Amino acid sequence: MPVITMKDIARSAGVSIATVSYVVNNTRYVSPELETRVRHAIEELGYSPNAVARSLRQKNTRMIGLIVPDSSNPFFAEIAKGIEDAGYEQGYSVILCNSNAQIERELVYLDLLRSKRVDGIIFIATSMRVDHIRSFVQAGIPAVVFYRDNPGLDIDTFRIDNFQAGYVATRYLIGLGHREIACIQPASAKTPSGQRVEGYKKAMQESGLVWDDAIMPRGDNRVGGGKDAAQALAASGRSFTAIFSTNDAMAVGAMRVLRNLGYQIPQTVSIVGVDDIILASYTEPPLTTVAQPKYEAGCQAVEFLIQRIEGGHDQGPREIMLELNLVERESAVQYPAKS
Repeated sequence: MPVITMKDIARSAGVSIATVSYVVNNTRYVSPELETRVRHAIEELGYSPNAVARSLRQKNTRMIGLIVPDSSNPFFAEIAKGIEDAGYEQGYSVILCNSNAQIERELVYLDLLRSKRVDGIIFIATSMRVDHIRSFVQAGIPAVVFYRDNPGLDIDTFRIDNFQAGYVATRYLIGLGHREIACIQPASAKTPSGQRVEGYKKAMQESGLVWDDAIMPRGDNRVGGGKDAAQALAASGRSFTAIFSTNDAMAVGAMRVLRNLGYQIPQTVSIVGVDDIILASYTEPPLTTVAQPKYEAGCQAVEFLIQRIEGGHDQGPREIMLELNLVERESAVQYPAKS
């Protein structure tokens, strides 16, 4: 008998997968009329997440589900590599799901992973909310979440101090003598990486400097967004001697465009990023960045997840704050440059 999924329920009830998730997990208001349709479809099709979970507990599949927002982004790829390597060493296979930064796809993949009877999931969410894993956890399926607050569940979370990342990067540029510092912002101010901008502003404020909104373009967290942001900076007509990019991928794109426009890095413009993706050490010049342990965090996430899967941890949620480290390379220098 085929496993019934949320997608089947949504099709039967004539609603979105998100609406089905809200009803099943009781995480958001749904009108009585829609809720009735969803519950009727659940009863008619025999959808039972808990029944699937009970079968899971009888026999492990030795499979781990991994959901990432963008599998093409080197940052997430490095975390995924740590997860895959650590899983392989422990005899677990990893099913990689790319949500493409769409919550609807997250819901589809969560449903898929449930139907595949994974033993646990590692979740890097698109939005600030991770309530949609509630039914997973309540069904007894262990979960680890990256870069989001724990929504009151018995899960493990891995985080960094995003405010500090932005503060450290900007203080470094100020310490080099820069006063006109641009900032390439992340795709959304509402995500944790938006706090990197707040760290930038705090560092500027403490030094008696004023940030200029005209040289604070918003990117898309990808290389292409960095290219567009650099074009906007060059077209702004404002002066800047340094750039803080809220992630390395956008810094890489910005460096490419700036060079093509005749800027010299770091002689006329210094740039600092965050994350220390593998490309950072191969740019020309190599990128100075605030590093976080991506591969190692992926490995540790698997260790924590397997502890829960195999009954080695039942002491409640754990929160791991990942260490930040400034990596000085060649993309930022003293201003004014020494002759």
